[in-house]
Amino acid sequence: MRYFNETEKRLAERYHHMELGTCKICEECHKKEHLSLPIGCWCVGSDFNKTSKRILFVGKNARNNPGTIEDGFRNPFQYTRESLWNKSWPYWSYTRAITQRIFGDDSIEHIAFTNIVKCNNSGGKDTTSDFVKSNCILNLKVLQQELKVIHPTHIIFYTAWYYDDYIPNVFDRYNIHYNGSKDIGKRKMPWQEAISTLGNQTFHVLRVGHPQCKKKSDFVYEISKWLEPAL
Repeated sequence: MRYFNETEKRLAERYHHMELGTCKICEECHKKEHLSLPIGCWCVGSDFNKTSKRILFVGKNARNNPGTIEDGFRNPFQYTRESLWNKSWPYWSYTRAITQRIFGDDSIEHIAFTNIVKCNNSGGKDTTSDFVKSNCILNLKVLQQELKVIHPTHIIFYTAWYYDDYIPNVFDRYNIHYNGSKDIGKRKMPWQEAISTLGNQTFHVLRVGHPQCKKKSDFVYEISKWLEPAL
């Protein structure tokens, strides 16, 4: 299968070690619900480790069935670069714009991108059950395992409030510094800032709303300002 750097290769190895898609926890989910195969991390850019600010974006659940099948899960590293990164959908285009603002160009190789839940039961709206959320996030701990491989310094969750009962449990400690909202166009977007730790890693965490239906210029500006206060 295609890996673009050693970090992506180590992620795939971690998925194999966890038996992602074939372990007992995954089997429980697939017996109870009609789910896609688990979809791995969208990408870890080849320049991700060349900067002191290593930014990981985290979506809700991965949608559809992207990537190539690798044992019990899908590997989307190549598909993300070739077919998703340049899409006009807010999920991708707003993230590109943030990347452009922080790094000076919008290359996917600067950032990492994953999802908090790996399987989906819908190609559209997130309808993930609490059962699947608990198994994927708390029991199998897929995102936590990804963090141990990726080593980001900054994590941006595009999850709104829908995973707030789960996100703190990904970490050893999760200290909220602000929990409120920001005006994004005519909408108020949920906005939570925290400092978290996992082992000897420390992360700056921002939990915001999904980019869909948000005013692009405001969304990009506020998140970029959080990443680079001097902007």
